[in-house]
Amino acid sequence: MCAELDFPDTSLSALQTAVNSWNTLTGTTTNCLLAYLNGAPTWTQWVNPWVAAPQYGYAPWVAEKPQSRQLILQVDLIPASLENVSNPLGWEQSCAAGNFNSYATQLGTNLVAAGLQNSVIRLGAEMNGTWEADYMGGTAQEQQLWAQCFDNEVTGLRQASGANFLIDWNPNACNIPYSTIYPGNAYVNIIGLDFYDVACQTPGTVVTFSQLANEGDGLTSIEAFATAQGKPMSLPEWGLESSPAGDDPAFIDGVGSAVHNGNYAFEAYFDAGAQGTMELGSSTPRSLPEFQKWFAN
Repeated sequence: MCAELDFPDTSLSALQTAVNSWNTLTGTTTNCLLAYLNGAPTWTQWVNPWVAAPQYGYAPWVAEKPQSRQLILQVDLIPASLENVSNPLGWEQSCAAGNFNSYATQLGTNLVAAGLQNSVIRLGAEMNGTWEADYMGGTAQEQQLWAQCFDNEVTGLRQASGANFLIDWNPNACNIPYSTIYPGNAYVNIIGLDFYDVACQTPGTVVTFSQLANEGDGLTSIEAFATAQGKPMSLPEWGLESSPAGDDPAFIDGVGSAVHNGNYAFEAYFDAGAQGTMELGSSTPRSLPEFQKWFAN
């Protein structure tokens, strides 16, 4: 069971308190946690991720049970200093030429040194969203360069001695140009989708789970794509939105059914209460029992 939890990233005790509270609420046993390495301002910070520092608790938490605990790490392809959403060609061309490979190897080496060699790497996650520093771009040329950049950095990560990373190619639902942005099976272990209870085309309208899943680039589409590639699926982020649907047990039921009847490596409920998402609990009296039905021990 994986989750993104709402707590101050300050210590192992704070992390463990959050995990224990989540486990008690949901009846689950959490063995993997999400963390975000995006937003590093420079290459120096990019290759030395904060999550590896012991004071934050993540590495010690994994070290307590290294055979069963794991981190799911979002990693941008570039530091924030290179961001240019309106014209990403500059950094994409440089990355596609292999100029960033050594940084990826340094990052991998530092994660291994912290005992995080078995982490799932959500490299370039939500690349189809303009809110991401490493946004793929709107043209086929930009998207093809993005995919080559992804390949190069995966190669660099895997060159770190002792690395055993799983690479999750992880778009957001809506606008997934598979033909240009997919990096190729050799560079991908898992195909993920960030999937929330809000429609792509009509975000202000309540829709059924079936309508949501069957949108053009929704859950059904990417499940079929993953099957065609022979890859397991993941839902690295999924959850309820306060608007338009709010407490929506049908969405929880739909995701639970999809995960339990499909080929999924993992799912991670986004319980951080950020950007309009809803934490499970008193505000979701109908959805919480549905979550427990599918995911409790």
